[in-house]
Amino acid sequence: MTSTGTIAGEVWRRGEEGYEAARQAAVWQLRKPDRYPDVIVRVRSEQDVVEAVRRAREQGLKVKARGGGHAITASAVRDGMLIDFADFREVTIDPKARTATVTPSVTGSEFNGALHDHGLYFPGGHCPGVGLGGFLLQGGFGWNGRSLGMACSSVRAIDMVTADGELIHCDDTANADYMWAARGAGSGFFGVVTRFYIDLHPLPASMLLSVYGYPMGTFAEVLPWFLETSSAAPRAVEPFLFGFQPPGAEEPFLAVFAVSYADSEQQGRDMLAAFEACPVIDRALDRRFATATTWPELYEFMASGALPGRYCVDGMWTHEPPATLVPQLRELFTSLPTAKSTIFVMPWCEAEVPNGAFSLQAPLYLSATAIWDDERDDDRCMEWATGQMRRLKPFSVGIQLAEENLINRPAPFMAPEHLERLEQLLAKYDPNGLFHSYLLSDG
Repeated sequence: MTSTGTIAGEVWRRGEEGYEAARQAAVWQLRKPDRYPDVIVRVRSEQDVVEAVRRAREQGLKVKARGGGHAITASAVRDGMLIDFADFREVTIDPKARTATVTPSVTGSEFNGALHDHGLYFPGGHCPGVGLGGFLLQGGFGWNGRSLGMACSSVRAIDMVTADGELIHCDDTANADYMWAARGAGSGFFGVVTRFYIDLHPLPASMLLSVYGYPMGTFAEVLPWFLETSSAAPRAVEPFLFGFQPPGAEEPFLAVFAVSYADSEQQGRDMLAAFEACPVIDRALDRRFATATTWPELYEFMASGALPGRYCVDGMWTHEPPATLVPQLRELFTSLPTAKSTIFVMPWCEAEVPNGAFSLQAPLYLSATAIWDDERDDDRCMEWATGQMRRLKPFSVGIQLAEENLINRPAPFMAPEHLERLEQLLAKYDPNGLFHSYLLSDG
C-alpha cells in the first residue's frame, strides 16, 4: 500500500521548529531519553495513522506509537517515526450493552469519569495519567483486578493498522492472531492499535477505603502481617503496601492501603476488618478504617506518590512465602535513595487471560521506584532501583511489562511458549521489521 492522502495532525521532522517540544512532550517524566525520532506525527484520526504508517514504509522508517506516554523507559521514543496519539482522544459509551470504545491516549481516570454517571466502570490503571493504550497492551493491572482479572480480558476487539498500512478490525474470530498479541504483548505488538472495544462493569454498590501509616521501625511486624493478611483477603479487597516518605516527614514510613468493592457497606466493612488486626496498630501514625471512597479520591491517593522528577522503576513477581521474603526486603525498604522514592507491594490473585499473550504472574508483585531531581544523581538512583531487583533475582519469577526496565535489566516477562508464538507471529505479520519491538538497549 502507498500513501495517497494528507495527514490532518501535526508533523515535525527532526531539526524543525516545534520538534524538540513535541519530543519532550512525548515523555511524562523529567528524565528525557537521548533518542530522536526522524519524524513525529501527532495524529487526529485513524486515517492519519494509516497515512503515517504508509509514509514510514515508503521512507524506510521504523515505527513506534505512543498512547499516554507513561512508559518509564520512554520506549516509544526511538529512531524512525513516532506516532503520537495525544491529540486523538475519543470515547463512545453504550450503557445498555455495557460496552465502550476508546482510543489509546484516553486515561483510565478520564474513562471512569465518563462512565460514572452510567453506573459503570473499567479497571483502568491505578495512576490517573496512565493511557489505556500501553496499559491494555501489556495486560492491565487495574482497579479491582483481583476480582476482574487482567483488564485486557475485558477487551473484546480492536481496530489497528498493520505493517501493510491497512486498517483492520480484530476479535477472537477475525484476525485472531492480532487479538491474541494485543492481550499482553506490550511494546512487542506488531501494529498500531487505533481503538479498543471494551466490556464494562457495574459500579460496586459500596466502595470503602482503609489507610494506615506505620513507622519504618515496625517493618519486622508490619510486612509479614500484611503479606499473610492480604493472601487471605477476599478477591474483592484490593490491598497495597507502600514504603515512602511523605512531604515534610523526617523519615520514610509504611502505608497500608486497602479498598473493598462490595454489595453493601456492612459487607465491605467485614471484608476490611482483618486490617484492623495489625500487631502494632497502636503505633499507627495514621488510621482510617472503612470510609466511603470514590474514584477521584483513589486516583488522588495514587497520584500523591507520582511526584515530579526523574524516574527509574524495576520490579518482580515472586512466589516466595513471607518467612523467606521479609528478611530479603529489609535492605530495599531501608535504602531509599531520595525522599521522593517509593516501594510498592501488590498482592495479586492470578487470573487466566483467554486468547492472550499475557502469561506471567505470581501471588505477589513488588517494585522499586527511584525519583530524583538532579541529573547528576542519574547513575546512583538508577542503580538503586535496578540493583535492588538484581539482588532479589533469586526470589523472582519475572517482571511486569507495566514497569519493565529491560533496557537496564533483561528479565522474563512472558511464558516461553507464548514468547515463541509471539516471535512466530512477528515474523509472519511484520517480516521486514517495520515496527519497533521491546527496548533492550540504546544502541
